Amino acid sequence: MKTVLGVILLAAVVLGCGRADTPAGYLRMRLADNPTTLDPAYIVDVPGGALAARIFNGLVRFDIDGRIVPDAAEDWTVSADGRIYTFFLRSGVKFHNGREATADDFVYSFRRLLDPAVNSPRFRLMSKIRGADAFRRSEAQEIPGLRARGERVVEIELNEPSSLFLNYLAMPNAAVIPAEAVEADPERFSRRPVGTGPFRLTEWEHNRHLVLDAHDGYFLGPPALAGIHLRVIPEDMTAALEFERGNLDLLEIPRAEFDRYTTRAPWKGMVRSRPGLNTFYLGFNCERTPLADPRLRRAFNYAIDREAIVDRLLQGRAAPADGPVPGVLWSRGAGGGGYRYDPDQARSLLAETGLEPPIRLTLLFRGDRETLSVAEVIQDYLRRVGVELVLVQREWSSFLQAVNEGDFDLFYLSWWADYPDPENFLYPVFYSGNRGPAGNRSRFSDPEVDALLRAARRSVDPAAREELYLRAAGRVREASPWVFLWHRKNHVIVNPRVMNYRLPLIYNGDDFHGVGLVAD
Repeated sequence: MKTVLGVILLAAVVLGCGRADTPAGYLRMRLADNPTTLDPAYIVDVPGGALAARIFNGLVRFDIDGRIVPDAAEDWTVSADGRIYTFFLRSGVKFHNGREATADDFVYSFRRLLDPAVNSPRFRLMSKIRGADAFRRSEAQEIPGLRARGERVVEIELNEPSSLFLNYLAMPNAAVIPAEAVEADPERFSRRPVGTGPFRLTEWEHNRHLVLDAHDGYFLGPPALAGIHLRVIPEDMTAALEFERGNLDLLEIPRAEFDRYTTRAPWKGMVRSRPGLNTFYLGFNCERTPLADPRLRRAFNYAIDREAIVDRLLQGRAAPADGPVPGVLWSRGAGGGGYRYDPDQARSLLAETGLEPPIRLTLLFRGDRETLSVAEVIQDYLRRVGVELVLVQREWSSFLQAVNEGDFDLFYLSWWADYPDPENFLYPVFYSGNRGPAGNRSRFSDPEVDALLRAARRSVDPAAREELYLRAAGRVREASPWVFLWHRKNHVIVNPRVMNYRLPLIYNGDDFHGVGLVAD
């Protein structure tokens, strides 16, 4: 009792201002942007994936530390040849509409990802299932490798062994959904999804807030929270003020408040941190002249001083990138061989292209203050080597549409891991078959990279896989479809009334089922 009382008093002292009008027992969080959709077939963004982890369940999931653990399936087996996965469903896994989920629902959900009429950007997660390609090409009506054995057993047969298949099944796109809710109104389902997770979406007012209520029928028991209230707050300054007023419980620390929150009382005692599995980058449109020339792309990599930006602008909240893959994912440490800051080399490479300075290009980025600051610093570095970079700022949905359609010269974005493996920073974003919304937004194509990635995906030998991925990463670094900038560390400040919260390694690794609040 004394400990709980102390926490309550600390919260009252530190966060003494009035709170937003949120019912008791609700965790209050910020969203910088609206998710683009909450239909698992179409989720490709971090906000949508993080929310999906609370609304849906798959056969398996990632835990806080990025390990694969049982989810709707309580157990599974893999055949000796590594091709047949058999999953045994728990009893009592109920959709938010009250109906119990069965093996047929998983078959429907996976089949929907492959359906050409649905046109899911994540269909490749299921492409290794036997018969998936023929179904995808509308050459067959059934998928023989996807089977329901009664109500509680799901059997999946692959064309060949895959060391990554369980990772794919742990992604939000592989969540189980009820056919009746989707087929009744697919558009409504994207805004009012029906899942089996510990929380159900009950309200979404665009650009204002989303409300998740506890799912009392959750198969692991009701959540400790009554619900989660997520407010859409684009401005960092506003979000920080709302946290300090006591109107937010969790907040990713904005750049402008980083020093104050991490070094000064009482804030520094509330900060949680963890290395992030992400890569921030500038993406080139590799199909557009003059950006198709790798010499120009390498010049950009030499022209920008990553270490200075990380130290001065980002205040040490990131680590400079030496390529597309975070070093923590290599068993032997960082891949090495990254670009050093060398403006003379940048000018030399630009001269080789034959382009007359100033080279005028546009940089597309989404509209938040920190990103604008980064873009302006990059603009200045490129100006010094003869590139005039025009900054074009857009809100998130407009930005994403332009990038997916290839309507850009360069764009500033980040890639966050869906699963903790080097493959996730290579195959989705650099394999030529994924050009466009599927992940390869820079529209990069290289036969050698494609061959290395295909070979690595077929290999079940961990050492051989890593060697192939190291070679692919080196080739990507040389071709430079991106300017490889940095890997952001995760820092969150947490209201003392929040209990049992830990930062997940993977953004979709926390369903918030066990997070609680000290009584108001």
